[in-house]
Amino acid sequence: MIPTTQRQSSTVSLAEIEDTSALVGRRFAVDGKPLGREEAALSGSFSMIRLRPGIVVHTSDATELHDITTRVEQQPGLTIHIFLEGTADARLGGVPLELGRPSGRAVEGVITARAEPDLFERRAHEGDHVRKVNVTVTREWLADSAFVTAEEYRIVSDFAATHHARFAWTPPASVVSIAEQMLRPPPTSRLTRNLYLESRALDLVSEAFAALTLQTEGDRLSRLKPFDRRRLRLIEDFLAEHAHEVASLDELARVGGVSVSTLRRLFQAAYGTTVFEHLRRVGLERARLALEREGVPVSEAAFLAGYASPANFATAFKRRFGLTPTDVRRH
Repeated sequence: MIPTTQRQSSTVSLAEIEDTSALVGRRFAVDGKPLGREEAALSGSFSMIRLRPGIVVHTSDATELHDITTRVEQQPGLTIHIFLEGTADARLGGVPLELGRPSGRAVEGVITARAEPDLFERRAHEGDHVRKVNVTVTREWLADSAFVTAEEYRIVSDFAATHHARFAWTPPASVVSIAEQMLRPPPTSRLTRNLYLESRALDLVSEAFAALTLQTEGDRLSRLKPFDRRRLRLIEDFLAEHAHEVASLDELARVGGVSVSTLRRLFQAAYGTTVFEHLRRVGLERARLALEREGVPVSEAAFLAGYASPANFATAFKRRFGLTPTDVRRH
């Protein structure tokens, strides 16, 4: 049975915070105002759940009741932070994490990495209100996850292996909506609610990793020579106009005015992958948007992604996003 600690109530005791901290770390400690274990530390809702081995979801919509500092030795892994409201005075190994959404600012997503156990410290200030969603994954979970390309896996795993690595991005409205849904799961049974949270958590992880990968690829593009970027743009424009046609390497090379070997070099330099792997990823992204926004049938989504077999499309889709095409279309 997967260990789970969950609590949603009007107040949250210090004991609950300490007990749930064991899902992501050890050696919990608290400084500041002396509090009994059963004394309320938060007012509002608070939940921390291990959905399956290696993935923990923490949601909070609560107000601090005391000025206290909590500490826990967090284990290696990645944490995706989405703050919808409020800020956190938090440090990892003494380094400020700069988490939160100051008044008047857009929602910011942050991924933080721990390559080794390190001390996480959070200073709570009485009266502060925070609405947030965190998803923490272990390096073992990451190693067992499937990515469409080896390069995507390399980007994320390299980030995870860099202690104190931090990546921030402005998430789209769809990610903000996912976080809001996770803060207010439907009032169903625990099993159904946990499955609901797991699907949303995997969506959030997928979006965060996609942003990280895209940023890394953007850095690659900026290093290309202007002439090479223009060649690549010609090829990309052609692909956009002929999205449903299968193009050969020779045809793409002619469009860009390059040899096939140069075409391969351009795609490797720009995207860190082969031409066909890049086209497959773009096709799957196109299919997902059509499923989510237009509710197209799975067979049509398979066609949009360039798959003749809906079964092969469904396999590749789940490997990419962690959900089946039917799951995405239904949600």
